[in-house]
Amino acid sequence: SGQRAVVTRCVEAAEVVNCHAFSPDESILAVCPNNEEIHIFEAQTPGGELRRAHILKQHTQRVTALAWSCNGKLASVSEDRTASVWERAANSGGWNAVLVELKATRAALCVAWAPEGTRFVVGFSSCDVAICSFKEQAQCWVATKVGKSKDAVAAVAWHPKLDILATGSVDGCCTVYQMDQNIRESKVAEILAADAWVNAVAFSPSGRTLAFASQDSSVRFKDLGGSREAPATVVRWSRLPFLQVVFSSERCLIAAGFDNIPVIFRLTATSRWEAVGFVDASPRAGITGSKSKVPRGSFEGAREHFRNMGSREQQMIQAGASSWHSNTITCLAVLSKARFSTSAVDGQVITWELELE
Repeated sequence: SGQRAVVTRCVEAAEVVNCHAFSPDESILAVCPNNEEIHIFEAQTPGGELRRAHILKQHTQRVTALAWSCNGKLASVSEDRTASVWERAANSGGWNAVLVELKATRAALCVAWAPEGTRFVVGFSSCDVAICSFKEQAQCWVATKVGKSKDAVAAVAWHPKLDILATGSVDGCCTVYQMDQNIRESKVAEILAADAWVNAVAFSPSGRTLAFASQDSSVRFKDLGGSREAPATVVRWSRLPFLQVVFSSERCLIAAGFDNIPVIFRLTATSRWEAVGFVDASPRAGITGSKSKVPRGSFEGAREHFRNMGSREQQMIQAGASSWHSNTITCLAVLSKARFSTSAVDGQVITWELELE
């Protein structure tokens, strides 16, 4: 069993893509090709083909995460312990990097904007969590440390309506922070334990449900509107772990990672979360891109062919799923209620549209 979908766009972005982000209107795609650069792809017309237009060079080590604000600012964080906020130059059409005073001692691993687009949160391998806000007098973004875990913070998420943060860390905990209005103090509202390090966290659109995926191939769902003492619901996946999770609606979660193909979780009529199965996608007529960018007949093509004949790929085919990615999915983002995007180690960025049931 699974979920039918249509692939609406396939971009051959690089040899490897470790993170990506679409602008709010989807006219701009930002991609990191697993190095210190950020490649900007732009469409000349709405829904048109995305072509590489700019390469942003500010970081000195690998960019680890990208995120767009609701008002069109692009935040990037890097292993070089820095962050940048990129804004479109009004006159030249290029991009300007605005300084972020991060004061980090170790690599920045993840980033997420607040819903109103005036603040963003960063997680560090130094176990810290910081919120960055713009200071008019200094004309730069300044970080304020608001929390600390026992190990590296691998994932962050901002509540869609309240000043509440969720973080996932390598110590196997998902921590929920309640912020004050001035961002000067925070308190730990809840600590949810997993059986392995936490790779991803996400709030549902209303903020009522918090989901987090861990390295033991499970996803946990916590109803924040229910009793604080009530345990999180654990849904175990029979295959490889997830690296990313996003909600497309209150009753649908999309997860992706080492299985190379997105997986759907749904809230049933009896209020239980369960795994529906792989996304089974067919191409929409006229889309650009293909399932494989390696020419047939070449050595690389032969190697990819045998790699794709591995037992895990055969199991997917037997289960009725068709994988567009040929390697680990590294980044996942929701675009609208039924649409989402993925990028992977195979260098592709793909947009998907679920068939509504």
